Amino acid sequence: MTSHVVFEDLPPFSRTAPAANVRHTEIVKQLKARPNEWARIQERDKPGDAAGVAYQTRKGILAAFRPAGHFEAKLRTLGETFCVYARYVGPATDDAALLGSENL
Repeated sequence: MTSHVVFEDLPPFSRTAPAANVRHTEIVKQLKARPNEWARIQERDKPGDAAGVAYQTRKGILAAFRPAGHFEAKLRTLGETFCVYARYVGPATDDAALLGSENL
């Protein structure tokens, strides 16, 4: 059996942006409007879910929170709810790098 290979231009990407991206973009706008202020951005039932969101926010895995390092995110427990808190810190400056980040 011979393989049939067709060389052609790559079709355009047709997937639309998921609603979560729109939600994250709105969150980012609000955080940037009030830099360095913590805000509760999500509530989850499972600690692992909240920890994952916090990690993805810090590392810029969620596209709206890029570039990595411009946002801080932490997990906190309120009763039986696991909350993700985040804040916009912007790009690291030389002074901030020398002083180190706040340990919360």
